[in-house]
This record gives sequence, C-alpha cells and structure tokens, in this order.
Amino acid sequence: MKKEIKTNVMRLLDKSGIKYETLYYDLGDEKFSGEAVSDYLGLEYDTCFKTLALKHEHDLFIAVIPVDKNLDLKKCAKAFGVKNLEMVKVKDLLKEVGYERGSVSPVGIKKKHRVAFDDRVLNHEKIEISGGLMGIGLIVDREEIIRYLKAEVLDICEEK
Repeated sequence: MKKEIKTNVMRLLDKSGIKYETLYYDLGDEKFSGEAVSDYLGLEYDTCFKTLALKHEHDLFIAVIPVDKNLDLKKCAKAFGVKNLEMVKVKDLLKEVGYERGSVSPVGIKKKHRVAFDDRVLNHEKIEISGGLMGIGLIVDREEIIRYLKAEVLDICEEK
C-alpha cells in the first residue's frame, strides 16, 4: 500500500492540529475483523477500538469500543437516553455514515450524531482507531480525540 494516501479522517485531524501515527495493514475482506487488524499490527486488543453505527428512529449514534468486546445494546441505549438502539445495517453504512464496512471511523461521519467511547478507553493514553479507509489505522491521543469528537465516555459493553 502506498504511504502517500491521505484520508478525509487524516485531513480533519490535521486541520484540528491533532497528531496521529499512521499504521497500514493488508487483510482480505474475508479475514477482516478488529482482532485480525490488532494481530497484524501487533497491538493489544484493548488499545484498538472499533466504531459502530447505531440508530434510534432517525437519530444516529456512534459507539467506539475495544475490538474484542461486544456492545450491550440495552446498556448503550440507556446510556444515550433512548428507548432502544439497532445497528446500522452493513448495506446502509455508506449512506448513513459515509464509510463502508471496515473503514468506519468516529471522525468525519457525515450526519449529526452523538459519540460514546466505552469507559475502557480510560485505561490507555493512546488508542488505535480506523483511519477511514480499509487498511489504515491511526494511533491517537485518547484525550485529544474525545475532546475533538465531543464524545462521552460511558459503560456500554457487555460484561464477561
């Protein structure tokens, strides 16, 4: 992969003065998962975060959780103060959030939305998020990205 690629996520972070480290990975669509990306990059699962798009009626919500965790939809809905939430269908991701499966980033989503990071994010100063394109991850400062996104930190994952 060419390292000259500059995604919209990178441009937005650059414009805001947020520093990031770019990581590249090469996984086929059939092998793609958050855990596979973490393994490829040699990062611990709990430092790598996946971005999930959710809907309640016409409202969009974004949940950012560790790649090896599952979202608790009921807990997440309660934390956001709505009756229920459902995942945005894979086929609707591009239309709803502006990204395709495997490239969803909490940065640069096209519709107005609320963002919540699972509270496990507080365990790490630096985290990995999607760079907005399959094959690109970004290491960012937790505090900077939360502040930039005006995100909330909530308990939204299933307990194990």
